[in-house]
Amino acid sequence: MDLDRFRQVQRLAYDIALRVESQLQVGITEIEACTLVAAAQTECEVIQVFHDPYVLFDGRTALESGPASAEPRPPEGVATGATGIPPTNDLVPTNQVLRDGAPAIIDLAPVAHGVSSDVAYSCVLGTNRVFEELDAGLARIRSFLREAIASRTSMLALYHELDERLAARGWESCYHRQADRALGHLVFPLEHETDRPTPLPGWGPVAAEKLLAAGIDALDHGTCYPLWNDSSFTDYPATPGLWAIEPHIGLDGVGVKFEELLVVTEDDAYWLDDDLPHVRRWAKARYNTSSLKATPA
Repeated sequence: MDLDRFRQVQRLAYDIALRVESQLQVGITEIEACTLVAAAQTECEVIQVFHDPYVLFDGRTALESGPASAEPRPPEGVATGATGIPPTNDLVPTNQVLRDGAPAIIDLAPVAHGVSSDVAYSCVLGTNRVFEELDAGLARIRSFLREAIASRTSMLALYHELDERLAARGWESCYHRQADRALGHLVFPLEHETDRPTPLPGWGPVAAEKLLAAGIDALDHGTCYPLWNDSSFTDYPATPGLWAIEPHIGLDGVGVKFEELLVVTEDDAYWLDDDLPHVRRWAKARYNTSSLKATPA
C-alpha cells in the first residue's frame, strides 16, 4: 500500500475543509456549506468519494437524534444471509444556520486516483469555551487511541475504556449516536467506479462493496469487523491496514470530533500524518497531548 499517496489525498481533503471553513459566516446554512464542499471537490477534480460529504452546525454537531443499533445487519437489497454495514444515520444537510460562537463539523472523503481518504474537521465561528475544552480533550484522546491500538488491545475493550474515560470527565460519547455507533472503520484503495447504485446509501458503490466484503471476511475468519463499534464482532485487535478513526465527543449541545487515518500493523499503530490542521491548532494552543488518563488529572 502506497502510504505517501494516501497521505497526499488526506491532505487534499483537509485543504478542502479549510477552504470551506474560510467561507463560513453567520447565517450560512448546512446545505450551503455542503455545496461549498462539493464545489471544492469538483475544482480538485474529485469524481469519486468514499462517502458523501456532510456539514453539521451548532447543536447538530452533538448528534442528539439518538443512537443506532450496534450489531451489523444486512442493508436493504442484500440477501438475508449476508452481513453488512447498514446505511448511515441522517446526516443530510439542513437549513440549520450558523451562529456566532457556534461549532461546525466538516466531514468529507474524496478519492483520487484509486486512493481514498476520510476526514472530519471541527471548527468554531468565533469563540466557544465548551468547544475549547472538548478540542483540548481530543488532543489527549488522539494519543490514547494510538497507544491502545498499538498495544493490540481488543477494539471492543478499547471502545468501552474510552467511554469510561469520557464519562469520568462529564463528556458525552457522541459516536454512540453515529451510524451504528461507529468510532472508526477500515479504508481501502478503490477501483474506479462505474455509474451504478450503491448497496449502502451515502457511501460510494466501490467503498460500500469493499466494506461489505471485509465484513463478511471478518466474520468468516474471526477477525475484527471493519466497522469499529461496541458490537461483539469487534472483540479482536484491529485488523492491520488503514483505519479512519473518528472520536466524537460532546458537552452542553456542542460536539467536536476529528477523523484521520491510522496505520495499523501486526505490532504497532501510528498516525499517517502529524502535520494536520487540528494537530497544528493544538500545538499553537499548547494543549497537553499526553494520553487521556482513566481519571481526570
